[in-house]
Amino acid sequence: MKNAILISALILVACVTVAGDDAGFVRLTPDDLVWEQLEPGLDMAVLEGDPRSEGYYILRARFAPGTFSAPHYHPNTRYVTVISGTWWTGTGSVWDKEHSVPLRPGSYMKHPAGAPHYDGAKDEEVIVEIRGMGPAPLVYVDETGAPIG
Repeated sequence: MKNAILISALILVACVTVAGDDAGFVRLTPDDLVWEQLEPGLDMAVLEGDPRSEGYYILRARFAPGTFSAPHYHPNTRYVTVISGTWWTGTGSVWDKEHSVPLRPGSYMKHPAGAPHYDGAKDEEVIVEIRGMGPAPLVYVDETGAPIG
């Protein structure tokens, strides 16, 4: 059920529609982002494309302090850069926040397609930028790696 809720929430994420200039350049400032809450403590803003559909997208995820995702995977590879805060990352289907690896601003992590992982914020707000090919649902897994829901 949680899986269906988060996938439904991702579908509701507002896409930023910014008209480019005559040459196609687009400029966005942090104040231009439209943040939508996916679940308590986790917001997303789409910068480019539509993560619900086929094709390239760029989005930002904002984790409130103390917010972690449960183990999950994505059907397509995702490429993540830490924008602000320390992002705590773990791999595998066993949720072990105590052994998560910290990534500071400027750090990068690749999430291979179908590879279970979890991530989030401990003591401070974290913003990461995620790039990939859609559609981009989150599929929660149990400790064996089997999909939940």
